[in-house]
Amino acid sequence: MNHTIGKTMAVYTATGIGIAAFLAMAFSAVAGLAMGGETGAMLVKQFGVVLLCGIGYGAPAVVWTNDRLATWAKALIALVPGTLMYTAAAWWMGWIPRQYGASAVVWSIVAMLACTAVISAICGFVFRGNVRKMNAQLKRRQARRDGR
Repeated sequence: MNHTIGKTMAVYTATGIGIAAFLAMAFSAVAGLAMGGETGAMLVKQFGVVLLCGIGYGAPAVVWTNDRLATWAKALIALVPGTLMYTAAAWWMGWIPRQYGASAVVWSIVAMLACTAVISAICGFVFRGNVRKMNAQLKRRQARRDGR
C-alpha cells in the first residue's frame, strides 16, 4: 500500500471517528433531555463537556497557522487551554476519583497529562511530516523554475 494512501486513510478514519463520537454524544444528549432524571442530566452534562473540551483544544489550535511564533510557544498555546478545560470538566463530572484520596487524584491528572503528551507528539509527527513534504515540493518547483 502506498505510504501516502495509508496516511490519508488514517487521517480520514480519525476524522470519521471524531464525527461519529460527536453525533453519538449529541444523540445521547437528546435522549438525556427526553428521559430526564439523574441519568438524563448526566448525558446532557457529558455532551456539554465534550463541546467544551473540543472548543478548548480546537480553537487555540489556530495558533499553528502563525509563522512568527516558536514551535514550543505554539504547542503551549494550543495545548494549555484545552488541558485546563478538560481537567476542570473531569473534576466537575467526577471522572477524577476524588473519593479514593489525593494519590488517586494526582495519578489521574498525571495519566491525563501523559495521554495529552502522547496524542500531541503523534500530531506533531504528522504535522512535521506534512511540512517536510510541502518543503520538498517547494524545492522541486523552485528547481524547475530555476532550470536545474
